Amino acid sequence: MMTPNQRLLRNLDWNLLYTFLIIVEESSITGAARWLSLSQPSVSNALKRLENELNMRLIERKKGLFSLTNQGLLVYEYVSSVGDILSHMADHFVGQEQQLHGEVDIQIASHLHCPALDQTLTDFHQQYPNVLLSINTQPSAQIITNVALGHTRIGLSNKSINQTGLSCELIGHERLAFFCGPNHALYQKKDIPLSALKGLDYVSFESDQPGEGLSCVTQFRAEHQCWGKLVAISSNEEEVRRLIIAGVGFGALTMEGSRAYIEKQQLWQLPPYAELLMSKVYLVTQDNQPLPIAEQLFVAMLRTSASSTTS
Repeated sequence: MMTPNQRLLRNLDWNLLYTFLIIVEESSITGAARWLSLSQPSVSNALKRLENELNMRLIERKKGLFSLTNQGLLVYEYVSSVGDILSHMADHFVGQEQQLHGEVDIQIASHLHCPALDQTLTDFHQQYPNVLLSINTQPSAQIITNVALGHTRIGLSNKSINQTGLSCELIGHERLAFFCGPNHALYQKKDIPLSALKGLDYVSFESDQPGEGLSCVTQFRAEHQCWGKLVAISSNEEEVRRLIIAGVGFGALTMEGSRAYIEKQQLWQLPPYAELLMSKVYLVTQDNQPLPIAEQLFVAMLRTSASSTTS
């Protein structure tokens, strides 16, 4: 069986208490009605209902007189304290349901450097801080397969494919060059002719082959007969760079990803010096696969960033 205190707590209507609070702060029924955008009779009725619920008179209302009773003053102090607490709660929670939540899952080639993507990651996180960004690396060919099969919805690849239901949009380019490490015979040698690369041990990405993501490297080596023994291979940029720095062989890396290692003298650029190799960067999505709202917004932002970057 409920106690009188429990019954009062159950039956008390915060709307009535809040209306009373505004009446006191506006010092009139008329002012409270204006502030609450309610009719004057509605506000008067709310005050009467509260007084009946508490079984006490809260405000002396006579012509030309508006004053709190002793009980009214005590109720105002309690309601004012509760109002401060609820106001802080409202500041914290109101609008939370409007904030975007969810996850943006992206598969990306490990060596891929794309200014539009970098800018989008910055802008998107600032605008939607509650969205989890999940980025995993895969070879370009595997990324396209995964998007086509629906295993992931957003891919960034160096490879494009003409396939029904699959969209490959060009969003940028990355520059590549050949490098060697400190233990290589060509390290710190300047003005090396391109022919000096012929027959040298070579470190390769898995996608450095005809028809794959870095086929531009394969094509260049074929055109200039820069063939040598393939001594190591990886799908991961970090491991290809490790192999090159270790002196296992020379290989192609992006200029953007190599800059810090050049400054630390761990990498040495080899020819060609003037005309760098250019690899295309594609946004891979399914044409007929609706994206969750977070991923829709991310892709739209990426397209806008790519458009402004290339214009």
